[in-house]
Formats: sequence, C-alpha cells, structure tokens
Amino acid sequence: MEKDLRPRGLYIHIPFCSSKCDYCDFVSFSMDNKAQELYLDALCTEMDLVKNDYNDVIFDSIFIGGGTPSIVYNGFISGMLRKVYSSFHIADDAEISIEVNPSSFDKDKFFEYVQAGVNRISVGVQCLDSKLLAKNGRNQTKKHIKETFSILKNSEFVNVSADLMIGLPEQKSSKVMKTAKFLVKNNVKHISTYGLQIERRTILADKIRRGLVKPHDDEHITKTYYKVADFLKKKGFIRYEVSNFARPGFECRHNMKYWNHTQYLGLGVSAYSFIDGYRFFNTKRLDTYIDNLSQGKSVIFSKEYLSIAEKRMETIMLGLRRSKGLNLAYFQEFFGEDILATRAMQIRKLLDNGMIEISDGYLRITDPYFYVSNSIMLELI
Repeated sequence: MEKDLRPRGLYIHIPFCSSKCDYCDFVSFSMDNKAQELYLDALCTEMDLVKNDYNDVIFDSIFIGGGTPSIVYNGFISGMLRKVYSSFHIADDAEISIEVNPSSFDKDKFFEYVQAGVNRISVGVQCLDSKLLAKNGRNQTKKHIKETFSILKNSEFVNVSADLMIGLPEQKSSKVMKTAKFLVKNNVKHISTYGLQIERRTILADKIRRGLVKPHDDEHITKTYYKVADFLKKKGFIRYEVSNFARPGFECRHNMKYWNHTQYLGLGVSAYSFIDGYRFFNTKRLDTYIDNLSQGKSVIFSKEYLSIAEKRMETIMLGLRRSKGLNLAYFQEFFGEDILATRAMQIRKLLDNGMIEISDGYLRITDPYFYVSNSIMLELI
C-alpha cells in the first residue's frame, strides 16, 4: 500500500475551563495561571519530542480545541503557535482554527489570535437563553455572545463558525430556531448543530438519575434538528456532514480529515492521533502529562494498529455521516470489496424502503433518515 502523502491535520488540546458544563465529558480542569505556564512548557516539549518524526509532512490545518482555549492568559496562544511554526511544516494556506467561549473572549485576545495566524474562529454559542445556559453550568450570557459577535463584525473577520445545541433540558424548539436565526444574521459561515448526548459520567446524567431534570425524547430532538436543517438550507447553507452546515467554501478542512480518514496528529493532554494506520492517544491526567514531559518521557497512553476490519467499519460509518456519502470506487480500491455485491440483499432492502440512494459513484443515506442513520450503517458493516 502506498504511503499516504496527503496533508495532515494538527490538533492541540487546551484543557482549561472556568467551570464544567453539566453535559460535558471532555477532559478539562479548572484554570490556574501556574498550571497554564507548566502546560505550555509541556506542550513545547512534546513538540520537540515528536517533530523529527514529521520532517517530511505538511500540515494544512491546525485546530486548537478544549476545554476553553480562550480562557488561557494573553500570550499563551501566540507563544504556542510560534513553537508550532518552528517545529512543523505548516502550509501557507493552512486553516488555523481556535474555539472560543464568549465569556472569555475580548478584543485583546482576538488581535493576539489574528496576529498569530488564526484565520478561523469557532464560537461556543450553544443557545441565547442566559437562564438556560446557567442551569446547565455554562459560564456565559446572551450579553457575552452579542459582545463576541460585535468584535468579529467590527473587525470584518470572515471565517466564523458557531456551535448550536439541540435538546438541552427545558430548551424549546422556538429557542433553538431563535439562536439559529441570530447566527445567520451575524454572518456566521459554519454552524455545528449538536443534539444533546447524555454521557454517563456528567453532572447532567447525575441530575437526571436523581430526577432533578427531565431530558427531551429523541423525537423532539430529531424534529428540532430538521427544522434547523430546513432553515439553514433556505439560507444557503450546505449540510456536508450530519451535524455540520456551511456556506459554500467554508466547510471545516480540519474536521473533514476525521470524516475522510485522513491522518492527523494530536498534541496535549488526552489528544488523539491517527498516523500510518495507528490510532493513539495521550494520557488524560494533567499531572502525568506535565511530569512525564518535564523528564523528556512519552505521554502516549495507548496505541493500536487498526485492522482491515476496523478500517472497513470506520470507512463505512464516516462516509455515511457525510451528505456526499460513501465513495464506492475508493472503497473497492482500498478494501478490494464491491460492497454493492457483498451487501446486495441489505442494500436492496434499504433502497426499496427509500433509506439510501446510489448516484454519481456514491452510496448515501436519504434526507428523511440522515439524522437517525445508525441502524442503516449497521446493515452495511
């Protein structure tokens, strides 16, 4: 098999937050300037440890996620990116994204990011209802959100993305639509629409177990999703993945690497990587991450080589998450399998039921079933 020479993505995890949202299960820690300084030193050391492995690699996307990257002290992000540029080959036209929380974003940080090379900002809006945000432990208000978009609008910053949450307890569909309309009005080019997933080890899951809050059922979330999808389509957005909508040309290059099974390197505590057929991830413990790197030790916690069966399964599932669908020619070339033949019976049933369609060399899930596609994917694996 030929070596994959496509440009790779670089993900950097910033694990600090002012507080933990009720629904969040990402690795994050309360903020502390000393810890942030130690973490930046550790990140730079990790880059030094791995950079020689990527001398012949071009990275054309950088995604700074969290946690809350905008919460770290001024100068952290610019210092970190200077180290990135000196350690790796970054494409001249690289997409460089950073997640920001409206409660920790201001003009100084905006100018720092832009001067450091950031050209895409992803705003964690979730919803415009300040009371609902507070009930879910999110430290921001409608005022914070409006101030953030005022900064971006006045600076004429073009490539703005935003997260929109569906299905928060007590969140009505009308409130979701109000937020979607606000984002379109404020010239957002990319909207990630996430249905609430109740993760087992979260504050929200505990509240539900104790009967303190009542979650929405799947039907409510699905109906709300399609309302948002129909609205965004009318406004000129293209749905290119189950949860992601963009104006033409503003699809997230970095996230496309995940869905297209392209290689990416993850740096930072708990960061995942997919390189040369191996999937590996760093320790989730902040103290271990910092201590190991202070001694020049690896922070990789687990590493596995994906089998052909695992790659096949992921290729099907990731392909069908995209509106474009599964590339049949690529699938046959890579796996030596004509899936139209090996899954002929299942495909015929799905076609007869209007759940999938085949055209232009792609197998895709039809719109009415796109948001509830897991059972369809299982038929084809």
